[in-house]
Parts: sequence; C-alpha cells; structure tokens
Amino acid sequence: MKTLRFIVVSILVSLGGFQISHPVQAASVDNGSFMNLWSTYSRCQATSDLAQLRENALALTNVANHSLSEEGFVLPLPSKLEQFVSTPAARFAVDVKAMAAACSLRAGFAAVEAGKLDVAKDLLRPILTYQPQSEYTYYSLQAKSLLSELETSAIEVTLNLP
Repeated sequence: MKTLRFIVVSILVSLGGFQISHPVQAASVDNGSFMNLWSTYSRCQATSDLAQLRENALALTNVANHSLSEEGFVLPLPSKLEQFVSTPAARFAVDVKAMAAACSLRAGFAAVEAGKLDVAKDLLRPILTYQPQSEYTYYSLQAKSLLSELETSAIEVTLNLP
C-alpha cells in the first residue's frame, strides 16, 4: 500500500514539475486587443465615410483571419500523449469573424452607393470564404447577392454603350 502511494505521489510530483518547467502560452487575443477590435467594429457601425469603413473592415478581416489560423495555446505534453489531446478553441466574447463580415458588408454597400464598384468587390469577396460554415450563411448570401448585382450591372453598362 505504501509503495502504491509512493508511486502515485512521485508521478504527481514529476508531472507538476513538468508543468512548471514549460510555460503555457496565453490565447492570441487578450482583453486589451479585443477592446480595440470592439472599438473598430463600433466605429464601422457608426460612420458613413467610405475610407473609414474600408479601413475598419480590412482591419477586422485581417485580425479574424490571423486569429483563426494562429496556434494560441500550447499544452506541454510528451509527444506520445499529444495525439490524444485536441487543441482547445480560442474563446472570445463575440465572434470576430462575424464582426469582420458585418463591417465588410456595410463597407461594401457604402462603396456601391459611392459608385466604387471595384472597392465593393474587394470588400465583399473575403466574406465568401466563410460560406461553408453555417453560422456565416447570412453574410455570405448577402455578399453573393450584392456581387451578382454588381456583375450584372457591369454587363448592362457595357451593353448600353454605342
């Protein structure tokens, strides 16, 4: 019985020492940077200036793409155990990808109203990459709809030329 306790205690001590010797990396987006993202999103919803909308949409899209592709958490385990542990998902208060899509849609509509069709297409195309995921269906359908209107209006303009 004493040897069993000794084995269990020695395993726990060695695992504890292993955990202390390798620092765990924090999530890639901390509270301060998230608040900056929220401020960018709020500015996007409040402004009607196309340049500001475009800047905000591009900033949010870059962060959403970067934060989803970056490995933000490393659990130090022996290589034989790593295959049995999945990487935990980064959790935020809101969906940064949805914020980026909403801002890009708003900027795309503003670009169409301003007559800058190329800018609108550039802002709307990244939203289409979100299409396979069901939680972004609204954004991808809106982007597809507007892009299809832009494509047909370009054809109509060229057909009306003498």
